[in-house]
Amino acid sequence: MQQLPAELDSPAARLVLKGSSVLLVHLVAHGGALGFLVFGRKPDRPAFVAADLTACEEVAERAAVALHNARIHSDEATASAVLQRSLLPTPPPRLPGVEIAYRYHPSSHTTQVGGDWFDVIPLPGHRVGLVIGDVAGHGLHAAVVMGQLRTAVRTLATLDLPPGRLLAQLDAFAQHLGHTPLATCLYCVYDPTTGRSALASAGHLPPVLVGPDGSNDLLKVPVGAPIGVGSVTFDTLELLTDPGSLLLLCTDGLVETRGQDIEEALHALGRRLTAQHSSLEDTCEALMRRQHPEGHHDDITVLMARLNGIPCDSPRK
Repeated sequence: MQQLPAELDSPAARLVLKGSSVLLVHLVAHGGALGFLVFGRKPDRPAFVAADLTACEEVAERAAVALHNARIHSDEATASAVLQRSLLPTPPPRLPGVEIAYRYHPSSHTTQVGGDWFDVIPLPGHRVGLVIGDVAGHGLHAAVVMGQLRTAVRTLATLDLPPGRLLAQLDAFAQHLGHTPLATCLYCVYDPTTGRSALASAGHLPPVLVGPDGSNDLLKVPVGAPIGVGSVTFDTLELLTDPGSLLLLCTDGLVETRGQDIEEALHALGRRLTAQHSSLEDTCEALMRRQHPEGHHDDITVLMARLNGIPCDSPRK
């Protein structure tokens, strides 16, 4: 028997291979050695011949390409997960007059990443910016674009732009990216001292507002074209909310079901939100279980905000 590789040079391996006909074929893909395949025939079988080597080399070549692709996929999945964790908020921020809860579930349990994003941005005067968006596609590329748009929204928010103007600037920013993305986005600014909200939408689903009396409305936010279309203006909806109202922002993965109208699904969603729960976190969790008890096939992002407001006699910081 010829000298065996270190991986097979053990008493147990020698015992198994003793008297057998063995072929070792290297696994090589894109110029890199990935290992080797071992082909063996028992002593009572004919020994390998030259024609067998050709067939085994073809099998090894296919196996090497598959192994190489699997490693690339694994590396991409790891990078995607790290990127997603770095871009999405972790603990819900504690803000005066607003209670926040959210959930993010990617469509793929393998890559753990997608194009959905959300953010909660503290603004001057106790105001808060709520944003949710959905980049077309999945995987690492969608996550990178998502990160660029999320960072741009945060930067533009520091300029204290009204929602419609912010989305117009975000659309202009998207035109300068190497590959112009297509994404939906909804931006809301809530002032807890006055109870007033301003919202603008770039092709995103309308939010649901549940009043403290149990009433629920699908807010008719003027819908502009998605981010990336270019040369678009965005109108703003302004409204006054009662203290204790619940605002729900979500991506279409939460309500998109074959054969059901999305607007009808959102109305049904509002009715479910009138159920009483001990906390906003419990409400958010119950909603996710109810909407997709057996899993999901698209990215799902849910952002809930309890608009409690700040009493007029509260001291301003």
